[in-house]
Amino acid sequence: MEDADLRHLLEGGDRRSIGQADAVARRIAGSARGIAAAVRLMQDADPVVATRAADALEKATRADHGSLAPHKHTLLGSVAAISQQEVRWHLLQMLPRLRLDPAERAAAFALAEASLDHRSRIVAAYALSALFALSADDPALRAVAVAHAQARRSAPSAAIRTRVRQLLEGH
Repeated sequence: MEDADLRHLLEGGDRRSIGQADAVARRIAGSARGIAAAVRLMQDADPVVATRAADALEKATRADHGSLAPHKHTLLGSVAAISQQEVRWHLLQMLPRLRLDPAERAAAFALAEASLDHRSRIVAAYALSALFALSADDPALRAVAVAHAQARRSAPSAAIRTRVRQLLEGH
């Protein structure tokens, strides 16, 4: 699938609608070219295209985490530098799916930490989840994740308090 074809399916409307993201997710699932195109389009100048590309990519890779492997450096690099909230929350969902070496895990963990106080409650909630997922095999990182969660037990957002409770109960 070419970038232009995929981009055409993702454009139009506003960021609050998913447009054809679900159909694109089904179309790119299992396709190395489709996955690569979606990664590139997460960096599109049009925020609607970037949002929907991130959504489609996150959905397409739920069952096939390995399809993200060739794009690990892009996801941890140029995509991680994108501040757009919709791209960020989908990225935070995908980071734990990557096989990361210790330095990459530290970078992913730092990105999640930096996202904890994002103005979007959705980003903050996914950041908490990412911290716990990324620290599953590292007691030192897990202690940091737990401390971040405990510090948010009385957050003004009910969504954040609920996520904290779920994560601490499962920990």
